[in-house]
Amino acid sequence: MVSCQHVLRELSNYIDDTVDADLRKAIERHLRWCRRCSVVLDTTRKTLTIYSDQGVLEIPAGYTERLRGSFLKKIEKHES
Repeated sequence: MVSCQHVLRELSNYIDDTVDADLRKAIERHLRWCRRCSVVLDTTRKTLTIYSDQGVLEIPAGYTERLRGSFLKKIEKHES
């Protein structure tokens, strides 16, 4: 059986279909019961799909400022 750490380390190779058959089967068994790794795989695949899309995504007005403000609040909270 493979660990979460092993799955995450091999995730790119798994997605690219460059892992050997035994490791692929082990990863697939792991993904059947591990919700965390399944979510990471799904999110990574979706991110790659969005990133590889040839269209340009327009960022909504004010998004950058809201994101920056959110980060600053979290940093301040973490530092106190």
